[in-house]
Amino acid sequence: MEWQEDPHAGLAFAEWKQTKRLQRPADPFTVRRVDPDRIRHVTVYTDTVDKAQDGERHPVFTPSSARFAGFFRTANAGTVVRGEWDRRLLPFDEYLPYVGLRRHFIDDVDWKDTRYYQNIVECIAGGAPLWGCETEAEFRGRCEELDRLYKRIDREGYRSASELRDGKLQYDEVAVNIGRDGHLLFNDGKHRLSIAKLLDVDTVPVRVIVRHQGWVASSDREFPSE
Repeated sequence: MEWQEDPHAGLAFAEWKQTKRLQRPADPFTVRRVDPDRIRHVTVYTDTVDKAQDGERHPVFTPSSARFAGFFRTANAGTVVRGEWDRRLLPFDEYLPYVGLRRHFIDDVDWKDTRYYQNIVECIAGGAPLWGCETEAEFRGRCEELDRLYKRIDREGYRSASELRDGKLQYDEVAVNIGRDGHLLFNDGKHRLSIAKLLDVDTVPVRVIVRHQGWVASSDREFPSE
């Protein structure tokens, strides 16, 4: 076998240590509890936006662009990713699903009269099933499930997936990413996080999907403190 020089031979120890840390993924299955208000922005992978009926900006749910707007919670779990993804953000309180839930639960607007509901129904009618729904009736059923979820959390508090499923699917929690500045960015679990915010829940369980390389390079911690 031909001898090959160690590519890290000329690195100072501190630089070598940082290089190794950037190559090491974090445990994506660690569940932590955080204040929902710490999650202020959405990780968005589409430039498509829409004006809701209240004039706010939202990413549009269309068959081509918004089946998924963040990182894949399984394939990307625990990875370190560089680039500008943590700069392409949308305030969570302007996010179409959150606005739809706020109008329904806080403003007492019927689901069918929210831009969120109308947008999903348009996607389904255009041949793009979402969240297991292929008809408007099925999506209406999902909205009724959200009504029950809201009432349960209001009555019993926010319980983890592990508590709800007797240990099964215990990692099916709200998913976040960590930007280069250590900010928590929403990735998945929009309905649960929206309800937690609307009900002013103290903490919710989350797991980290992706950390920005800039954060990993500048911090020895796997999770940012408040």
